[in-house]
Amino acid sequence: MRIPFFLFVFATALQAQTAELEEYIEVRPGTLPIILTVPHGGTLKPDNVLARRYGVTGIDSNTISLAELIIEELEARYGGKPHAIISRLSRTKLDPNRDLAEAAQGDPTATASWHRFNDSTQKACDTVMKKSGAGLLLDIHGHRHLDQRVELGYLVKGDILKHSDAELNADTALIASTCIRDLDKRSPQSFAELLRGPQSLGGLLEYRGFRCLPSPSKASPTFMAGYFSGVYDVAAHGSRDGGTVSAIQVECPWNNVRDTPEHQRRFAVALADSLGIYFEVHFGRKLK
Repeated sequence: MRIPFFLFVFATALQAQTAELEEYIEVRPGTLPIILTVPHGGTLKPDNVLARRYGVTGIDSNTISLAELIIEELEARYGGKPHAIISRLSRTKLDPNRDLAEAAQGDPTATASWHRFNDSTQKACDTVMKKSGAGLLLDIHGHRHLDQRVELGYLVKGDILKHSDAELNADTALIASTCIRDLDKRSPQSFAELLRGPQSLGGLLEYRGFRCLPSPSKASPTFMAGYFSGVYDVAAHGSRDGGTVSAIQVECPWNNVRDTPEHQRRFAVALADSLGIYFEVHFGRKLK
């Protein structure tokens, strides 16, 4: 039976759009209870996608190559890969770490790409919850603040981090508003320890040679210093609004982390090693 011409044209166009979206937003299924999202490392600037008219458009250079090394190091240690969702589009065309209106600004291809990025991230979270019970999403970014530390964002503003440990632990409304809400319930350690104790992610990375904020050595940002506490991805896909996948925005400095392949590898090793301990301490399970 002959297929009507208009159906053939429609099917061909749909196939082309699917291939296009797969090129723009790379989705890799994993087996570990870890999800990596990389929203701002892309460089593709296709002519068929309109440039964004407002919002931040700078690239987080080398975050895709850094994520690739993190994936390698996790697999080498724990025998499985994390789920990974990577935007290959330039931030001038799409920012998947913002709500749809600001992210795509009405362009239909950017809109479809935003949905692929965020729907795939949520699907990965659902898979982790179903197979492992709970997990961790790491949203990989880059910053160029003067204080070249790894900034870890939990949806806790810098001025709130200035509060004492006792104040943080007593603030139930604050804890409920963070992207590690579920992990706080699971961990045997206090909320303040989760943020900046020796076995926080910042503490574990510092032990391996990477200065972090928050951490045991730097509980809160210096006055007027930059600090990214987390935005859309960790808010939408972390455990703030439910679920058992918690999230951390990982803002990597340029110096000694993203600047060279050697430094990227060293950080990937440190992060992979840290996550093994992090899961044992706070999730009560081994990654391997």
